[in-house]
Amino acid sequence: MSSSPDIRPNAMQKSALEALSVLHRRREPRALLASATGTGKTYLSAFDVQVVGPARILFLAHRKRILSASMKSYSRLLGDDYSYGLYDPADPDAEDATCLFAMCSTICMHLDDFDPRAFDYIVIDEAHRAGASSYQAILNYFKPSFMLGMTATPSRTDGYDVFALFNHVIACQITLQDALENDMLVLFHYFGIRE
Repeated sequence: MSSSPDIRPNAMQKSALEALSVLHRRREPRALLASATGTGKTYLSAFDVQVVGPARILFLAHRKRILSASMKSYSRLLGDDYSYGLYDPADPDAEDATCLFAMCSTICMHLDDFDPRAFDYIVIDEAHRAGASSYQAILNYFKPSFMLGMTATPSRTDGYDVFALFNHVIACQITLQDALENDMLVLFHYFGIRE
C-alpha cells in the first residue's frame, strides 16, 4: 500500500510540525506534545516521521487497542515506506518491522533483545505515564535521535514532572478550550446519574 495523499495536516498539526521542524534543526533530542484528546496527536507524529524519514521507529503505548489503531493510522499515512508490526517476544520476526508498535509492559521485560540504538525515532503515547518504572527503564535504555512524548494531560497528581522528562521542550500545547474554539472538537455535555 502506498502512502495516502488524501490525508492532510489540520491547523494544529501544521503549527506543531513547524515547531517540530525548528526542534529538529536545533537537534533537540526530546519534545513533548501536549494536546487535547481528539486533536490528532497520532497522525501528527506520523506526519513528523514522514518529514524526518527515520530508518526505524518505535511507538510505545500501554494498551494493545491503542497500538492497533496507531499502527493503522501510520500505515494509512506512510504506506509501504515502512513495514509495520506489533511487538511479540515469542515472534522474533516481529522485531524486524521498521515501524514497531509495542506495549511498554512487554518491551520493558525484553530490552536486552534490542540494541540501545535500534530506533531512530521513538513516540511515547500517553506520556503522562512515563513516570512509571516500566517507562523509565525503556527511556533510560534506548538512545534514539529523537523522542516525542504525546499526552492530553501532562500534569500528574503524584507530582512527577513529565515536562522535565522531555527537557521542558514543548513542541505544541493545545488546550481543550483551544480545540473547541478552533472547531477541532465538538462541544460536549456531561450528565451525571444518581442512584
